[in-house]
Amino acid sequence: MAKRSGIFLTIAALTMTLLIWGNPITHIRSVFFPEISAITPPVKAFSNLTIDVDADRLLNHVSSFSQPRSTPDQKPLIRNYITQALTDYGLSPTAQSYDHPQTGSATTGGINIVTELAGSDPAAGTFILGAHYDTHVGSPGADDNGSAIATLLEAARLFSAASSSSPFPATLRLVFFDQEEQQPDGSGLLGSSAFTQLSSNIANLRGAVILDMVGYACHTPGCQRYPEGLPVQTVPDTGDFLAVLGLSTHTELLGAFIGSAQANWPLVLSLPVPQASLRFFPDLLRSDHAPFWEKDIPAVLVTDTANFRNPNYHTASDTPETLDIPFFEGSAQHVINAVAALLSQPS
Repeated sequence: MAKRSGIFLTIAALTMTLLIWGNPITHIRSVFFPEISAITPPVKAFSNLTIDVDADRLLNHVSSFSQPRSTPDQKPLIRNYITQALTDYGLSPTAQSYDHPQTGSATTGGINIVTELAGSDPAAGTFILGAHYDTHVGSPGADDNGSAIATLLEAARLFSAASSSSPFPATLRLVFFDQEEQQPDGSGLLGSSAFTQLSSNIANLRGAVILDMVGYACHTPGCQRYPEGLPVQTVPDTGDFLAVLGLSTHTELLGAFIGSAQANWPLVLSLPVPQASLRFFPDLLRSDHAPFWEKDIPAVLVTDTANFRNPNYHTASDTPETLDIPFFEGSAQHVINAVAALLSQPS
Protein backbone atom coordinates (compact mmCIF):
# COMPACT_ATOMS: atom_id res chain seq x y z
CA MET A 1 0.00 0.00 0.00
CA ALA A 2 1.36 3.40 -0.95
CA LYS A 3 2.36 5.59 1.97
CA ARG A 4 -0.56 7.55 3.29
CA SER A 5 -1.07 9.67 6.35
CA GLY A 6 -4.70 10.52 5.83
CA ILE A 7 -6.66 7.86 3.99
CA PHE A 8 -8.02 6.28 7.13
CA LEU A 9 -8.66 9.65 8.70
CA THR A 10 -11.09 10.01 5.84
CA ILE A 11 -12.37 6.47 6.19
CA ALA A 12 -13.01 7.00 9.87
CA ALA A 13 -14.79 10.28 9.14
CA LEU A 14 -17.00 8.49 6.65
CA THR A 15 -17.53 5.35 8.71
CA MET A 16 -20.77 3.61 7.88
CA THR A 17 -22.90 0.90 9.39
CA LEU A 18 -20.97 -2.05 10.76
CA LEU A 19 -22.13 -5.24 9.11
CA ILE A 20 -22.58 -8.21 11.41
CA TRP A 21 -22.51 -11.71 9.95
CA GLY A 22 -25.64 -13.73 9.94
CA ASN A 23 -28.02 -10.77 9.90
CA PRO A 24 -30.15 -10.25 6.77
CA ILE A 25 -28.70 -6.81 6.02
CA THR A 26 -29.99 -5.37 2.75
CA HIS A 27 -28.79 -1.79 2.87
CA ILE A 28 -26.16 0.60 4.18
CA ARG A 29 -26.85 4.13 5.33
CA SER A 30 -24.14 6.62 6.20
CA VAL A 31 -24.12 8.21 9.64
CA PHE A 32 -22.80 11.37 7.96
CA PHE A 33 -24.44 11.21 4.54
CA PRO A 34 -28.05 9.97 4.87
CA GLU A 35 -28.69 10.54 1.17
CA ILE A 36 -26.79 7.37 0.27
CA SER A 37 -29.13 5.05 -1.57
CA ALA A 38 -29.98 1.51 -0.54
CA ILE A 39 -27.50 -1.17 -1.52
CA THR A 40 -28.96 -4.59 -2.16
CA PRO A 41 -26.79 -7.72 -2.10
CA PRO A 42 -26.79 -9.74 -5.32
CA VAL A 43 -28.11 -13.27 -5.40
CA LYS A 44 -25.59 -15.59 -3.75
CA ALA A 45 -23.49 -17.55 -6.20
CA PHE A 46 -22.35 -21.15 -6.01
CA SER A 47 -25.55 -22.54 -4.54
CA ASN A 48 -24.53 -25.97 -5.84
CA LEU A 49 -20.78 -25.51 -5.81
CA THR A 50 -18.15 -25.58 -3.07
CA ILE A 51 -15.44 -23.00 -3.59
CA ASP A 52 -13.46 -22.66 -0.38
CA VAL A 53 -10.06 -21.06 -0.01
CA ASP A 54 -7.11 -23.10 1.22
CA ALA A 55 -5.29 -21.34 4.07
CA ASP A 56 -2.15 -23.43 3.58
CA ARG A 57 -1.94 -22.36 -0.05
CA LEU A 58 -2.36 -18.72 0.91
CA LEU A 59 0.47 -18.86 3.43
CA ASN A 60 2.72 -20.89 1.12
CA HIS A 61 2.31 -18.26 -1.58
CA VAL A 62 3.21 -15.42 0.76
CA SER A 63 6.20 -17.32 2.18
CA SER A 64 7.51 -18.02 -1.31
CA PHE A 65 7.97 -14.40 -2.35
CA SER A 66 8.24 -12.38 0.87
CA GLN A 67 11.36 -10.40 0.17
CA PRO A 68 11.90 -6.81 -0.97
CA ARG A 69 10.56 -6.21 -4.49
CA SER A 70 10.82 -2.49 -5.06
CA THR A 71 13.63 -2.22 -7.62
CA PRO A 72 13.77 -3.69 -11.14
CA ASP A 73 16.36 -6.30 -10.17
CA GLN A 74 14.19 -7.52 -7.25
CA LYS A 75 11.01 -8.14 -9.26
CA PRO A 76 11.78 -11.10 -11.57
CA LEU A 77 11.20 -13.56 -8.70
CA ILE A 78 7.67 -12.40 -8.00
CA ARG A 79 6.81 -11.99 -11.68
CA ASN A 80 8.03 -15.48 -12.48
CA TYR A 81 6.19 -16.89 -9.47
CA ILE A 82 2.90 -15.27 -10.47
CA THR A 83 3.27 -16.29 -14.10
CA GLN A 84 4.08 -19.90 -13.26
CA ALA A 85 1.23 -20.22 -10.77
CA LEU A 86 -1.29 -18.84 -13.25
CA THR A 87 0.02 -21.18 -15.94
CA ASP A 88 -0.27 -24.13 -13.57
CA TYR A 89 -3.92 -23.21 -13.05
CA GLY A 90 -4.56 -23.42 -16.78
CA LEU A 91 -4.48 -19.70 -17.51
CA SER A 92 -2.44 -17.76 -20.07
CA PRO A 93 -0.89 -14.73 -18.37
CA THR A 94 0.62 -11.89 -20.37
CA ALA A 95 3.10 -9.21 -19.36
CA GLN A 96 2.04 -5.66 -20.19
CA SER A 97 5.10 -3.43 -20.22
CA TYR A 98 4.49 0.30 -19.96
CA ASP A 99 6.38 3.56 -19.96
CA HIS A 100 6.08 5.90 -17.00
CA PRO A 101 2.49 7.16 -17.46
CA GLN A 102 3.40 10.68 -16.34
CA THR A 103 6.82 11.28 -17.90
CA GLY A 104 6.76 8.80 -20.79
CA SER A 105 10.13 7.41 -19.72
CA ALA A 106 10.71 3.77 -20.65
CA THR A 107 13.51 3.38 -18.11
CA THR A 108 11.20 4.16 -15.18
CA GLY A 109 8.21 2.18 -16.43
CA GLY A 110 7.14 -1.24 -15.24
CA ILE A 111 5.33 -4.48 -16.03
CA ASN A 112 1.77 -5.48 -15.17
CA ILE A 113 0.74 -9.14 -15.36
CA VAL A 114 -2.73 -9.80 -16.75
CA THR A 115 -4.83 -12.90 -17.34
CA GLU A 116 -8.52 -13.63 -17.65
CA LEU A 117 -11.24 -16.23 -17.51
CA ALA A 118 -13.72 -15.65 -20.32
CA GLY A 119 -17.37 -15.55 -19.35
CA SER A 120 -20.17 -17.27 -21.21
CA ASP A 121 -22.10 -14.06 -21.94
CA PRO A 122 -20.26 -11.14 -23.59
CA ALA A 123 -23.12 -8.85 -22.60
CA ALA A 124 -22.39 -9.59 -18.92
CA GLY A 125 -19.15 -7.62 -19.19
CA THR A 126 -15.90 -7.93 -17.27
CA PHE A 127 -14.87 -7.55 -13.64
CA ILE A 128 -11.29 -6.96 -12.53
CA LEU A 129 -9.71 -8.41 -9.40
CA GLY A 130 -6.40 -6.62 -8.90
CA ALA A 131 -3.52 -5.97 -6.50
CA HIS A 132 -0.01 -4.55 -6.62
CA TYR A 133 2.98 -6.87 -6.29
CA ASP A 134 5.75 -4.37 -5.53
CA THR A 135 6.81 -3.42 -1.99
CA HIS A 136 8.04 -0.43 -0.08
CA VAL A 137 11.84 -0.16 -0.15
CA GLY A 138 13.44 -2.72 2.17
CA SER A 139 10.21 -4.43 3.17
CA PRO A 140 9.50 -8.11 2.40
CA GLY A 141 5.84 -7.13 2.08
CA ALA A 142 4.02 -10.14 3.52
CA ASP A 143 0.89 -8.13 4.24
CA ASP A 144 1.72 -5.25 1.89
CA ASN A 145 0.97 -6.68 -0.53
CA GLY A 146 1.79 -10.39 -0.46
CA SER A 147 -1.50 -11.16 1.27
CA ALA A 148 -3.42 -9.67 -1.66
CA ILE A 149 -1.28 -11.37 -4.31
CA ALA A 150 -1.82 -14.72 -2.59
CA THR A 151 -5.56 -14.06 -2.59
CA LEU A 152 -5.51 -13.31 -6.32
CA LEU A 153 -3.61 -16.53 -7.00
CA GLU A 154 -6.08 -18.52 -4.91
CA ALA A 155 -8.90 -16.85 -6.83
CA ALA A 156 -7.22 -17.87 -10.08
CA ARG A 157 -7.04 -21.49 -8.93
CA LEU A 158 -10.61 -21.67 -7.66
CA PHE A 159 -12.31 -19.78 -10.46
CA SER A 160 -10.35 -21.59 -13.15
CA ALA A 161 -11.46 -24.94 -11.73
CA ALA A 162 -15.07 -23.80 -11.32
CA SER A 163 -15.23 -22.27 -14.80
CA SER A 164 -13.88 -25.35 -16.55
CA SER A 165 -17.22 -27.11 -16.22
CA SER A 166 -19.60 -24.16 -16.03
CA PRO A 167 -18.30 -20.70 -17.01
CA PHE A 168 -19.66 -17.67 -15.24
CA PRO A 169 -21.71 -15.21 -17.30
CA ALA A 170 -19.21 -12.38 -16.75
CA THR A 171 -15.50 -12.40 -17.56
CA LEU A 172 -12.92 -12.21 -14.75
CA ARG A 173 -9.69 -10.34 -15.44
CA LEU A 174 -6.91 -10.73 -12.88
CA VAL A 175 -4.38 -7.89 -12.83
CA PHE A 176 -1.13 -7.80 -10.87
CA PHE A 177 0.01 -4.17 -10.84
CA ASP A 178 3.57 -2.91 -10.70
CA GLN A 179 4.75 0.32 -9.04
CA GLU A 180 1.88 1.11 -6.70
CA GLU A 181 4.32 2.15 -4.01
CA GLN A 182 5.97 5.56 -4.02
CA GLN A 183 8.80 5.74 -6.56
CA PRO A 184 12.10 7.66 -6.27
CA ASP A 185 10.56 10.56 -8.20
CA GLY A 186 7.68 10.75 -5.74
CA SER A 187 5.10 9.24 -8.06
CA GLY A 188 3.00 6.15 -7.40
CA LEU A 189 0.08 4.11 -8.71
CA LEU A 190 1.97 3.85 -11.99
CA GLY A 191 0.96 0.32 -12.97
CA SER A 192 -2.75 0.92 -12.45
CA SER A 193 -2.55 4.32 -14.13
CA ALA A 194 -0.87 2.83 -17.19
CA PHE A 195 -3.36 -0.03 -17.23
CA THR A 196 -6.41 2.23 -17.25
CA GLN A 197 -4.92 4.45 -19.97
CA LEU A 198 -5.08 1.54 -22.43
CA SER A 199 -8.62 1.50 -23.80
CA SER A 200 -8.62 -2.22 -24.53
CA ASN A 201 -8.01 -2.93 -20.84
CA ILE A 202 -11.15 -1.15 -19.70
CA ALA A 203 -13.55 -1.90 -22.55
CA ASN A 204 -16.83 -3.46 -21.39
CA LEU A 205 -15.62 -3.19 -17.78
CA ARG A 206 -18.32 -3.27 -15.10
CA GLY A 207 -16.09 -2.79 -12.09
CA ALA A 208 -12.83 -3.48 -10.28
CA VAL A 209 -12.13 -5.01 -6.86
CA ILE A 210 -8.71 -3.86 -5.66
CA LEU A 211 -6.97 -5.55 -2.72
CA ASP A 212 -4.32 -3.78 -0.66
CA MET A 213 -3.27 -5.56 2.57
CA VAL A 214 -5.79 -8.18 3.71
CA GLY A 215 -3.86 -10.43 6.10
CA TYR A 216 -3.25 -8.66 9.42
CA ALA A 217 -5.53 -8.43 12.45
CA CYS A 218 -5.13 -7.35 16.07
CA HIS A 219 -7.49 -8.39 18.83
CA THR A 220 -6.48 -6.31 21.86
CA PRO A 221 -8.87 -3.46 22.71
CA GLY A 222 -7.38 -0.21 21.46
CA CYS A 223 -5.08 -1.80 18.88
CA GLN A 224 -7.12 -0.41 15.98
CA ARG A 225 -6.18 3.25 15.75
CA TYR A 226 -7.94 6.26 14.30
CA PRO A 227 -6.58 9.81 14.08
CA GLU A 228 -6.83 11.77 17.32
CA GLY A 229 -9.59 14.32 17.64
CA LEU A 230 -11.79 12.73 15.01
CA PRO A 231 -15.51 12.34 15.84
CA VAL A 232 -15.60 8.62 15.14
CA GLN A 233 -18.84 6.76 15.77
CA THR A 234 -19.66 3.06 16.12
CA VAL A 235 -16.36 1.67 14.92
CA PRO A 236 -14.39 -1.16 16.54
CA ASP A 237 -11.30 -0.52 18.64
CA THR A 238 -10.00 -3.98 17.76
CA GLY A 239 -8.51 -4.57 14.33
CA ASP A 240 -10.42 -7.65 13.31
CA PHE A 241 -12.59 -6.26 10.51
CA LEU A 242 -12.10 -5.95 6.75
CA ALA A 243 -12.72 -2.50 5.27
CA VAL A 244 -14.35 -2.09 1.84
CA LEU A 245 -14.20 1.43 0.43
CA GLY A 246 -16.15 2.56 -2.62
CA LEU A 247 -18.11 5.48 -3.97
CA SER A 248 -21.71 5.49 -2.82
CA THR A 249 -22.82 5.05 -6.43
CA HIS A 250 -20.90 1.78 -6.75
CA THR A 251 -23.78 -0.20 -5.33
CA GLU A 252 -23.15 -3.39 -7.28
CA LEU A 253 -19.63 -3.81 -5.90
CA LEU A 254 -20.47 -2.79 -2.33
CA GLY A 255 -23.54 -5.01 -2.38
CA ALA A 256 -21.46 -8.03 -3.32
CA PHE A 257 -19.46 -7.69 -0.10
CA ILE A 258 -22.61 -7.29 1.96
CA GLY A 259 -23.78 -10.60 0.55
CA SER A 260 -20.45 -12.34 1.19
CA ALA A 261 -20.93 -12.55 4.96
CA GLN A 262 -20.91 -15.85 6.83
CA ALA A 263 -20.48 -16.85 10.45
CA ASN A 264 -16.98 -16.96 11.95
CA TRP A 265 -15.45 -14.72 9.29
CA PRO A 266 -14.05 -11.24 9.89
CA LEU A 267 -16.50 -8.40 10.12
CA VAL A 268 -16.80 -6.14 7.09
CA LEU A 269 -16.84 -2.38 7.54
CA SER A 270 -18.36 -1.12 4.30
CA LEU A 271 -17.60 2.51 3.54
CA PRO A 272 -19.63 4.17 0.76
CA VAL A 273 -18.16 7.59 -0.04
CA PRO A 274 -20.18 10.35 -1.73
CA GLN A 275 -18.54 11.54 -4.95
CA ALA A 276 -18.69 15.16 -3.82
CA SER A 277 -16.49 14.44 -0.80
CA LEU A 278 -13.44 13.47 -2.86
CA ARG A 279 -12.32 17.05 -3.38
CA PHE A 280 -12.12 17.45 0.39
CA PHE A 281 -10.34 14.14 0.98
CA PRO A 282 -7.61 13.58 -1.64
CA ASP A 283 -6.10 10.87 0.57
CA LEU A 284 -8.92 8.59 -0.55
CA LEU A 285 -7.07 8.29 -3.85
CA ARG A 286 -3.90 6.56 -2.67
CA SER A 287 -4.24 3.01 -3.91
CA ASP A 288 -4.84 1.26 -7.22
CA HIS A 289 -8.60 1.86 -7.17
CA ALA A 290 -8.01 5.58 -7.78
CA PRO A 291 -7.15 5.41 -11.51
CA PHE A 292 -10.39 3.51 -12.06
CA TRP A 293 -12.37 6.20 -10.24
CA GLU A 294 -10.66 8.82 -12.39
CA LYS A 295 -11.99 6.99 -15.45
CA ASP A 296 -15.49 6.82 -13.92
CA ILE A 297 -15.18 3.05 -13.57
CA PRO A 298 -16.75 1.53 -10.45
CA ALA A 299 -14.09 0.21 -8.07
CA VAL A 300 -13.71 -0.72 -4.41
CA LEU A 301 -10.64 -0.94 -2.21
CA VAL A 302 -10.51 -3.92 0.17
CA THR A 303 -8.01 -3.53 3.03
CA ASP A 304 -7.10 -4.36 6.63
CA THR A 305 -6.45 -0.59 7.19
CA ALA A 306 -2.65 -0.76 6.87
CA ASN A 307 -0.65 1.34 9.34
CA PHE A 308 -3.68 2.11 11.50
CA ARG A 309 -3.49 -1.50 12.61
CA ASN A 310 -0.33 -3.18 11.39
CA PRO A 311 2.85 -1.97 13.15
CA ASN A 312 4.94 -3.74 10.52
CA TYR A 313 3.69 -1.49 7.71
CA HIS A 314 6.53 -0.48 5.35
CA THR A 315 9.20 -2.09 7.55
CA ALA A 316 11.52 -5.09 7.41
CA SER A 317 9.27 -6.84 9.95
CA ASP A 318 6.35 -7.25 7.50
CA THR A 319 6.96 -11.00 7.37
CA PRO A 320 4.70 -14.06 6.97
CA GLU A 321 4.98 -14.87 10.68
CA THR A 322 3.12 -11.68 11.56
CA LEU A 323 -0.01 -12.49 9.56
CA ASP A 324 -3.21 -13.58 11.30
CA ILE A 325 -4.01 -16.76 9.39
CA PRO A 326 -7.70 -17.14 10.36
CA PHE A 327 -8.31 -13.48 9.49
CA PHE A 328 -6.33 -13.83 6.25
CA GLU A 329 -8.31 -16.91 5.26
CA GLY A 330 -11.61 -15.22 6.10
CA SER A 331 -10.67 -12.10 4.16
CA ALA A 332 -9.77 -14.18 1.12
CA GLN A 333 -13.05 -16.08 1.37
CA HIS A 334 -14.97 -12.80 1.49
CA VAL A 335 -13.25 -11.70 -1.70
CA ILE A 336 -13.91 -15.03 -3.43
CA ASN A 337 -17.59 -14.97 -2.50
CA ALA A 338 -18.07 -11.34 -3.49
CA VAL A 339 -16.35 -11.78 -6.85
CA ALA A 340 -18.29 -14.99 -7.48
CA ALA A 341 -21.53 -13.11 -6.88
CA LEU A 342 -20.48 -10.39 -9.30
CA LEU A 343 -19.49 -12.86 -12.02
CA SER A 344 -22.81 -14.66 -11.64
CA GLN A 345 -24.92 -11.58 -12.30
CA PRO A 346 -26.38 -10.76 -15.72
CA SER A 347 -25.60 -7.44 -17.33
